[in-house]
Amino acid sequence: MVRMNAVGDCVMMLPLLRQVGTHSRLEFLGRGWTPALLSGQPWLHAAHGLSGSPRPWWSPRGWFGRNHRDLARRFQASDLSEIIVFQRENPAVLRWIDRWRGATPLTTWDLPYRGTGPHLVDRIPPTLAAAGVDATGYDPLPRLTVSQAALTAARARLQPLGARVVAVQAGSSLTARWWRRRPNLKGLAHGQWAALIATVLARDADAVVLHGTAPEGREARAIRAALPAELRARVHDWTGRVPLRELPSILAASHAAISVDTGPGHIAAAVGCPLLTIFGPTDPALYAPRGPAPIELLLGHAPCQFCHYTPLWNTCAANVCLTGVSDAALAAAWTRLVEKIRLRSA
Repeated sequence: MVRMNAVGDCVMMLPLLRQVGTHSRLEFLGRGWTPALLSGQPWLHAAHGLSGSPRPWWSPRGWFGRNHRDLARRFQASDLSEIIVFQRENPAVLRWIDRWRGATPLTTWDLPYRGTGPHLVDRIPPTLAAAGVDATGYDPLPRLTVSQAALTAARARLQPLGARVVAVQAGSSLTARWWRRRPNLKGLAHGQWAALIATVLARDADAVVLHGTAPEGREARAIRAALPAELRARVHDWTGRVPLRELPSILAASHAAISVDTGPGHIAAAVGCPLLTIFGPTDPALYAPRGPAPIELLLGHAPCQFCHYTPLWNTCAANVCLTGVSDAALAAAWTRLVEKIRLRSA
């Protein structure tokens, strides 16, 4: 059990989870979306999702919902040999675990999520060594396995759009909710997206699909409106139409993907989809997607970079680190990814 409250963090920790699951029976407990993302991985016995908080703010005695009661009974009956949590786990979750774990030992693993130094994936081997986990056959790349049936279904869904469909994830967590007051600080301006998509469609794709949550349909509509009229028919708004359980297979079946620093970008890399990833306020030295596919990085620039996890991030209203990137720089980054795809296919 680890603190995986963000999709991207969970994907980056796949090498750690896979190593543990390869040498022992692993049941993974994460947030409510966890089963949709991880169910079916060959090294994982079971994936469970903890919905909501074990102790709602309005309940002074810590009322437990049905999801929490059912999971507690399941774990008590499964004869766990050890419970592993990451440092900085939610105290309410830890209290909930203590209510039912009995004599089952609880071990805390330290894997820092912030600061300077190596990429999060590169921090995994020292964590495994400190925990005494067998590192035989360790694979450092995050990989998500997609079943052949899911991949076939995804290809059938994309086939009417053309042979080369490029997925675009323009939004991040800041744009994934209906009620928000801040711009997409990890993303480009709508005009920049339109210029990049026009470049992609000019020579390297039959269609573009805009992904994201239902609230991110606002971003998709604004991007399509900024496109030349003759290109809009080839740009499809699928925001809110691809649930998380289907997203890995859709991305695996896509010709390539373009994403800001957010969970779907990490999923694309982990399923082997060639990826152009865009970074501005966050540091790619720590958080850049990794995986078996070609990956190209475009990094914006500003004097205030990198503001993520600083007080400036909480007050930023104009992400100059990305909105100042020229259309030519965007096109050049895409061209570099296309060349990597060509070399891999040669």
